[in-house]
Amino acid sequence: MSDKLDESAVLVGEEHPLNPHHEGQDGAKPTSNPLEDDFDTKQTMEPDETSSEPLKEPITLKDQESKADISEDKEEDKEDEEYAEPADPLQSSRLDVSAYSNVNDDAWAQQQQENSLLDDEGLPNVTGSASPSIANTPVNERTVELDSDTSHVKGFRNAGDSSEIMDLQVSGQLPEWLIGEHYTIGPGTYDVRYMRKIEIDGHLQSATCTFSFGHWFDGLPLANRFDLNGKRNTITYRNRLTCRRLIEKVRDHHGYAPRHPAGLFKTDSNQTMLVKFIKSQPKTNKADGEPCGARILAGIPGIDGRLFAQNFANHIQELDPFDLKPTRVLCWDEVNPAFRGYSSCPNGQFDPRTGEYINFTMEIGYQSTRYHFFSISDRDPKGTVIASVTAPTGYVHSFSLTPRYIVLVIFPLLANSGAVKFAWNESIMDSFAFYPSEPTLFYVISREKGQHIVTYRSDPCFAFHHVNAFEDDNDSINVDIITYRDETIANQLTTENLRNPASMQPPRLAPSEVRRYVLSCIDEESISFMTKNTLMPSTSGVTSRISSMWSYLRGSSNASSDVERSETNSTQVSGWYASLPVASYRAIVQPSLELPQVNPLYKMQKYQYMYGLGFSAANSIADGKIWDSIVKTDMERKSVVASWHEENCYPSEAVFIPRPAEGDLELKEDDGVLVSVVLDSARAMSFLLILDASTMEVLAKADLGMIVPISFGRGSYRLRS
Repeated sequence: MSDKLDESAVLVGEEHPLNPHHEGQDGAKPTSNPLEDDFDTKQTMEPDETSSEPLKEPITLKDQESKADISEDKEEDKEDEEYAEPADPLQSSRLDVSAYSNVNDDAWAQQQQENSLLDDEGLPNVTGSASPSIANTPVNERTVELDSDTSHVKGFRNAGDSSEIMDLQVSGQLPEWLIGEHYTIGPGTYDVRYMRKIEIDGHLQSATCTFSFGHWFDGLPLANRFDLNGKRNTITYRNRLTCRRLIEKVRDHHGYAPRHPAGLFKTDSNQTMLVKFIKSQPKTNKADGEPCGARILAGIPGIDGRLFAQNFANHIQELDPFDLKPTRVLCWDEVNPAFRGYSSCPNGQFDPRTGEYINFTMEIGYQSTRYHFFSISDRDPKGTVIASVTAPTGYVHSFSLTPRYIVLVIFPLLANSGAVKFAWNESIMDSFAFYPSEPTLFYVISREKGQHIVTYRSDPCFAFHHVNAFEDDNDSINVDIITYRDETIANQLTTENLRNPASMQPPRLAPSEVRRYVLSCIDEESISFMTKNTLMPSTSGVTSRISSMWSYLRGSSNASSDVERSETNSTQVSGWYASLPVASYRAIVQPSLELPQVNPLYKMQKYQYMYGLGFSAANSIADGKIWDSIVKTDMERKSVVASWHEENCYPSEAVFIPRPAEGDLELKEDDGVLVSVVLDSARAMSFLLILDASTMEVLAKADLGMIVPISFGRGSYRLRS
């Protein structure tokens, strides 16, 4: 008998197992995650030499998947089903499946406790989270040993959560007006251990394997809540892994196959194509069964007192705003059947003037997609559809909003194979491709007329985030976007690259550029668009995919002679998009920035300051580094005017919280604070950072006593009177 294992069946790494006998949610105990030295992401497995039996029948991963698929529906029908929480960290990988399936809970727990004393190399385990015995000990009174590894790598490992509320020791002084809650969300679980049997020398032995989520955007979410009280100068903290049931399913099925498009960004599901096909029809979701970790909202108009998390699919996970417990998951078409589609945008926009929340859903079809833009408000909690636009099936991370318009930007990172792979739930980066010969398209939707009025074009590029947009007196829309030359940055942010910086290709993160696009002569171009909506190009010499794009762009107008050509596109263009008006642009800020923030009171209007994550001077020229600074830029002066940086520290998004207006006091645009969760790699600990947004000076810090993984997700806040 061969003892060779099919390596394609398993992804193996270094992570704690999940305890199937652990107490349920109501009886949850604090858990923590190790500060591992080196994380092995190779496909290997560790046999348990203590457990063996004569080989009776070969057991394959496909057999286990089939059994898991048959039992899944039965498990999901149990409304009161308890799910397991992650067990204590760094439990031994040498677990005997036959043993733990036959012992009682007490014996199993005792075995796990003994195993957890040593790691896989026989060394003592080290916990990276505050245990209950020290949860209330001021952080600055604990002994903290500096780590020789000061890279960002430890910010991309699993995190634990705790049912306890922790009182943090505040260093410095919070502003007295800063009273409320600050919420963040990001990856909390990258790796899930599971057990399986393998054949060695004619015997079945137990082995521990690990399924790993392959991209920064795919890690299962950890929600964080900070209660800030400036008058008392106190901060309390609690967190929660918000999809434990899904963690359990991953453990049982040895992988994860989403049942809808946009369920994964770039992860090998470790499941057969048959499983993906069978699960393509959506089922009723459990509250903690869907990963919603791209953004957390302190509220949606029309629904008071709730907390909501969103993902790239069309899911909204409702969380309790106090203990972060998931209460339900719904899709946008459950809010209103007109909001149909399997995918959506995690970064919807708020209009502070009208009180509307505006977003869209994507109804994916062969070679084309309908983008249904809708609004929800306190006056109309069920919402209404503003307009629907037929456009290429693109990856849309965000969009722009002005008082009169919505601007949907489709970069040439488009679904390939006629969007069939995307519709069959493949990872986004496995079902999309970047087409450098095709333009970036700007679809302008009139909020007043409720229709798509004109489409502009510009040079091919890629972006995650829009910064802001506003109208000017020249009948133009200005759209500020953090752009990249192509999709390289999306491929660089894989778990493998972030954990092994030396493997990143290219070795440095792709540089970004803050561009201001100008969509000129909106009224004139929209009239031309409407009068020429029967224009169709010849399909001669045009691929069927590009030809189909004309169905989205029918009626595109001729470029106005007044429109300035794009700076980098000085030559005359030709082809199917040549007749579209041009969106000119210029670079506002050159240094690489990401996760932009502006004062939310200055959204949809001309503004001066933008904040974001950037690079220190040393890291900007070093290989394998990520953002390690918080930067303030002056959009009028086109320069960086201030920044915060501390050695060996890596911030997540810095959320701008504006100072509340008091009486007739006139507030400046930069009157507020920036709040960020920062990893201090040398101390192997995260801390909450509060900066003065005007001077970028530190106002206060509070150590969390644990590592909170670095996040690309968007946070929010709720101030109290």
